[in-house]
Amino acid sequence: MLELDIKPFDPLVSLLFGKQYSLYERCMWGFVTAFVVALIIGKSIIRTLLKHQVRQVFRTKQQVRDLAILHDHKNGIPTMGGIIIALASFAAIAVWASFNDLVITSLLVYFLCSLLGAADDILKIIKGNSKGVTSRQKLCVQALITGFIFYVASQNPPINNLLTHVHWKWFYDYFVDPQIAMAVIVVFYFCVIAGTSNAVNLTDGIDGLAIVNIALCFVSLAVCAFYSSNASITRETMLSYIAGSTELAVLCTCFAGGCFGFGIFNIHPASVFMGDIGSIGLGGLLAIVACLLRLPFILLAVGIIFVIEALSVILQVTSKKVFKRKVFLMAPLHHHFELKGFLESEIVKAAFCLQVICILITLFVVFYGYAGCH
Repeated sequence: MLELDIKPFDPLVSLLFGKQYSLYERCMWGFVTAFVVALIIGKSIIRTLLKHQVRQVFRTKQQVRDLAILHDHKNGIPTMGGIIIALASFAAIAVWASFNDLVITSLLVYFLCSLLGAADDILKIIKGNSKGVTSRQKLCVQALITGFIFYVASQNPPINNLLTHVHWKWFYDYFVDPQIAMAVIVVFYFCVIAGTSNAVNLTDGIDGLAIVNIALCFVSLAVCAFYSSNASITRETMLSYIAGSTELAVLCTCFAGGCFGFGIFNIHPASVFMGDIGSIGLGGLLAIVACLLRLPFILLAVGIIFVIEALSVILQVTSKKVFKRKVFLMAPLHHHFELKGFLESEIVKAAFCLQVICILITLFVVFYGYAGCH
């Protein structure tokens, strides 16, 4: 069991009202605050984006044929709505969360990934086409972000131990050289951060699909973070004991609230898209929170929709290069179903049901030992 001395400061709400709020209250009110703020500022930000011509750029009929016809009604809808999520979530976090090392590290990754997404969105708007930052450039920047995070962590022993201390005994038996072991760990975290942020970005192709599933991921990570600070519970579950992880629970519920609030404007028919500033930033945040909770592999289950979407693209590209034929009518997978005649709302509902089932099964497995003893 890894014990870290990461103690939070009093949140702003306690200083303002002179009352100590329980973790339950802070999570609940953090969610409500972010949700309400998103609803309040949403329309004004959408109007501002429209005023400045910050509109989604779609691929042409020559590029995607029938899909362009299906999405023709979306021309003119503003993008970069991820700003709504960011402002609403930060407002709630500033009041209800304590800025300990875990929260600061998470927000740093979110900020850097959001900058990458913003650059991608801005380039697309300036060029007037769907080609922004290239895939290779994205991977290079994500590698730099990973390296920067490890550099910052090296100046902070608790965070450094949290990210570099691997609790699998076989790992150090296989990677005896400490430098090689460290290199493998850094590459692994790069794969988690880049893989998650890019998978979320790929999923953001139809109204409501990405944002609903992102919100569900934040809720599931909030549950894990909530109990990771309880030593007695972690001994009986698959969780690791991490002091101060309660603040990650508040952070996750705040972002969940912001995502659900934004979802009101993004469900079909969408009045705004979150853009890459939203999808890449939120994907990076999901990744770093899972890593700080020592649960990177949980994203494969609670984020099953993102995994399926990413795998569909990999399978499509591989099949075209190797066998010179397509597996799907179009990748990512949601476009395949669109071209098959399924409505966007039907695809989102099916994805929602699948992800909820996977999240419930995952949490059952994680907490099985504790539930079985009580």
